[in-house]
Amino acid sequence: MLLPRLKLALIFDRAFHAMADMHWRMLAGLILFHALSSWLLLAMAGEAALQPPAVFFYWYATTAYTVGYGDLSPQGVAGRLITAVWIFPGAIAAFTTVVAKVLAGIGDIWRVRRSGKGDYSRMTDTILLVGYHPARTPKMVDELCAEFRGGQTLVLLTRQSVTELDSRIRYVQSESLTSTAALARAGVANASRVLVYASSDADTLAATLAVAAAAPETAHIVCFFEDADNARLLAQHCPKVEAILSSGPEMLARAARDPGASQVITALTSHLDEGATLFSLTWQGAARPLGDLAQRLWGLRATLLAHQPTGAASPRFNPPRETGVEAGDRIFYVAAERLDQFGLEGS
Repeated sequence: MLLPRLKLALIFDRAFHAMADMHWRMLAGLILFHALSSWLLLAMAGEAALQPPAVFFYWYATTAYTVGYGDLSPQGVAGRLITAVWIFPGAIAAFTTVVAKVLAGIGDIWRVRRSGKGDYSRMTDTILLVGYHPARTPKMVDELCAEFRGGQTLVLLTRQSVTELDSRIRYVQSESLTSTAALARAGVANASRVLVYASSDADTLAATLAVAAAAPETAHIVCFFEDADNARLLAQHCPKVEAILSSGPEMLARAARDPGASQVITALTSHLDEGATLFSLTWQGAARPLGDLAQRLWGLRATLLAHQPTGAASPRFNPPRETGVEAGDRIFYVAAERLDQFGLEGS
């Protein structure tokens, strides 16, 4: 008696695994075959109430989902036997197999992304972070999330294996920050902003060159250097990349001469602190005197700080009021929140 039971259990186990390993097309074909054969068998059994396609689909679905409302059911003995022997096992098996495959697929995607093997090349308007520092990268993520409030997806490309992954970012792990395949998986081709902050200036320089070659022309690339010589070397090859230099010594000297200067500069560069923050805006409207924009900003509780004409290497602070602002020029201002072009064009 035990042997037949073991054989039956083995048959069901093999059948279940065979269905679980099926491709979606094969599974859909088997479900369709079972549904059509069930409909034909019920028609042969004289179950006229279950023959309309919409009615049969509803009844078959509630049977497969094991909901069992009871509003529809076979009325004859033959129909009930067909349902018990053929329809119940097949429909429920099909439903559980679909659920199992969906859950398995979700689990596979989660495991792939968790291990840094995800592919985000189809995402658009992303912010790509290249390199990881256990103390500084989380702060950058906090700043970016506070500014964009989930409006853009953050993707992190790093050599390290990150165990405690921030839920706000997507994670790509690679042995090299200059890998073309890894940068492609991280979505560099569609990124709107790229921040490069590697463990050393040499890694930052190499990664920035690789990013500049793969990123779109419209992407804004920013990188951090400790040494000014590396920043100058990068500027010779990638003049459009914005290089940030460590300002530790200068900040110390400025704070010694002007107490509180370091707190002001820190507040202007952080979106997490309450109060004013430094913003920029690329002017897209008709030419307008800078004095008019300064007056408009003052009305919006903002302060004009600098103006950078198109093609200029650096911004100009405290420009004359009669200076004209042309399309493509960038203006820098201090405000509690970011302002848009429409707000500045208002009267």
